[in-house]
Amino acid sequence: MKRNVTTLYNGIAKLKDYDVIKCIADKDKMEVTYEGDIMTLSYEELTTKKVSTSQTYTSKFPGGKDYILLGYIWRPDVVEL
Repeated sequence: MKRNVTTLYNGIAKLKDYDVIKCIADKDKMEVTYEGDIMTLSYEELTTKKVSTSQTYTSKFPGGKDYILLGYIWRPDVVEL
């Protein structure tokens, strides 16, 4: 699954809980993009490297899901040339 984040909070990328849960259930990786850099998290890392959890937010769209933001320290993948 691919997701884009537009802001880092003190070096932490925030992802919606239902996206993380889906990746873990499907044993899929999460590719997070921020300002052109990519951080790849395996489904194991999604469970073990979480550093923060937010309060529950209500979706601003009608019929949208409520969600919790899960924080992961931003460590982009190193590209060797």
